[in-house]
Amino acid sequence: MKIFDIGQNELLIVALLAIIVLGPERLVKVAREAGKLIKNIKSYFSSLSDELKTELEFADDLKKEMDDITKI
Repeated sequence: MKIFDIGQNELLIVALLAIIVLGPERLVKVAREAGKLIKNIKSYFSSLSDELKTELEFADDLKKEMDDITKI
């Protein structure tokens, strides 16, 4: 399993270090907050993508209208 070119052994070492440094109680809180952050980032980029698609469609429509005007 490779995530960001990191193998299972490296992930296991990072997880063990996180448990040692943060402790089991704070690790759960940190993981929960990280999950919320990732969810917010995904939501932000999703809305950004939707807005960009809308703007590009508008630009295409505008270009078609300009092409129609120049044909006259």
